[in-house]
Amino acid sequence: MVVTENLMQFIWKLRLFNTIGLLSSDGEPLTVINLGQHNLNAGPDFLMAHVTLGDKEWHGNIEVHIRSSDWDRHQHQEDVAYNNVILHVVWINDKIIHRRDGSVIPTILLSEYVDPHLLNKYSTMMNATNWIPCQSQLSSVDSLKKTMWLDALSYERLEMKVQVIFDLLDDYENDWEKVFWIWLCRCMGLKVNAEVFQELGEKLPLPLLHKYRSDILKIEAIFFGTGGFLLSEGDDEYTNLLYEEFIYQQRVHKIAVVNGGWKKLRMRPYNFPELRIAQLVTLFSQKSLSLSTVLSLENVEDARSLFGIEPLNEYWKCRFSLGGNTSSEHSGKIGKGTIDILLVNAVVLFLFAYGKYYGIEKYIDKAIHFMETLPAEKNTIVKRFEEFEWAAENASQSQAILQLKKLYCDKKQCLHCRIGAEILRSG
Repeated sequence: MVVTENLMQFIWKLRLFNTIGLLSSDGEPLTVINLGQHNLNAGPDFLMAHVTLGDKEWHGNIEVHIRSSDWDRHQHQEDVAYNNVILHVVWINDKIIHRRDGSVIPTILLSEYVDPHLLNKYSTMMNATNWIPCQSQLSSVDSLKKTMWLDALSYERLEMKVQVIFDLLDDYENDWEKVFWIWLCRCMGLKVNAEVFQELGEKLPLPLLHKYRSDILKIEAIFFGTGGFLLSEGDDEYTNLLYEEFIYQQRVHKIAVVNGGWKKLRMRPYNFPELRIAQLVTLFSQKSLSLSTVLSLENVEDARSLFGIEPLNEYWKCRFSLGGNTSSEHSGKIGKGTIDILLVNAVVLFLFAYGKYYGIEKYIDKAIHFMETLPAEKNTIVKRFEEFEWAAENASQSQAILQLKKLYCDKKQCLHCRIGAEILRSG
């Protein structure tokens, strides 16, 4: 199999090599007292290591390469950051390497001390065509270790997602309320229409909407007009009223219309963008959907009630789209499953983001508590992991499973996954 530097670093970091009878390439007895701290930044791979070579002790850094000649190829001999390298760990020793001052760097041929069984297991993972590389060995991993890894992945996912919020804050001059509104709109679009819903949130004139908060006709006209649904007269009286109102408001207030295209193909009517926008209108008019309200939430039930809207106006009771044919009557309320998705993707995220941004632990703790209280999401990835006897017990774990699948399993980052590491080091 082809050995990579990542695999060598993994083997070194976890001491997955025979440490008895180690010899340098010059035949001197070698003892590794401290493997060093793995360096993820520029410079040598492991810092502050401690080894004995012969009868001498060495403190310094360790560099890992496939071939010893890679030292020169990477021009480390010209970099002062590598002057304190005390040991060169290589798989193939094809050249004697010198420091900048001309002294020889001690070398260990790691390939002579690694069990071939470990390499075979790694090769099997990397060449696997299964849905996840380790699925045949997954059941052998202790459930407590799986749970601990999911806890870490859930936190990692939150930290990754809040970076998008921080970028939006930069774009909107730290206006948390505006950014929260934009993100809430995005979340209402679910996955399919997320981008165009975000654009809608960015272009909706919030001060004007607050002015007309109690006038549903005006608010719906601005929402649907900004969304690009009122570009011409409609097929019914109410749509024409919305069109006329929006034309007036647009002319007076210079309202921009979204550029994105709405998607409805193969979509359940309850997820149609027009119905979601009508629900947004009702949320805006009935609820105080502000970040300050979110920060004051005490528990999940209070958070759910934030999205518990009353039935929509009469027009939407038998429709899912503007001008659409009437159908059987429906309430137009946001479903419980959708509400929980909104809590995970908007409420929890902003609690965590606000806590991270200002260093307020109580909001971070509240975000994590909400995630652990909310039920696990039901999607194809989470259901597939259940087949491997790894069921998510709450939203925190289902979010973690999504993180695991997309950023580790799909990319075969087994060396950076605690489950992959556990499988490789076992036996």
